[in-house]
Amino acid sequence: MGTVWIGDNNQARIICPKCKFATNIDVTKLKSAQRTKKAKCKCGETFQFTIDFRTQFRKDASLPGEYVIQGKREKGEIIVRDLSLSGIRFESFRPHQISTDDILEVVFKLDNTSRKEIRKVVKVIWVDNLVVGAQFIEKTLYEKDLGFYLNF
Repeated sequence: MGTVWIGDNNQARIICPKCKFATNIDVTKLKSAQRTKKAKCKCGETFQFTIDFRTQFRKDASLPGEYVIQGKREKGEIIVRDLSLSGIRFESFRPHQISTDDILEVVFKLDNTSRKEIRKVVKVIWVDNLVVGAQFIEKTLYEKDLGFYLNF
């Protein structure tokens, strides 16, 4: 099963895994529908694909770091689980007091040859036990470093 990312024009390019036939589909009406779809190619192959409406590519990661909750003085160690130009998902090593809409500073190092330290202020979008999803507040700082990292 492959993942299909949606462009700005709400078009998705679906490619048959057997014959590689490609076609574009309009996904405007699918935004509220189930994300996993089935397709049948003209070659007869039936396959599943997942629609991802994210605007930025998200890369799986395992980057050690830390967070500090602004205004609460709580800090802790984390592992960055995935990363994009617009946000981050991380897991805390221990229970925390992080809540939706909290503002945090997160710091972690990239695991590529540059080993660049990334320091970002984020807004928490969701919390699920030890796992936190957050959006970068300042999106211009480090975009070059993150962009290079995400493309390799």
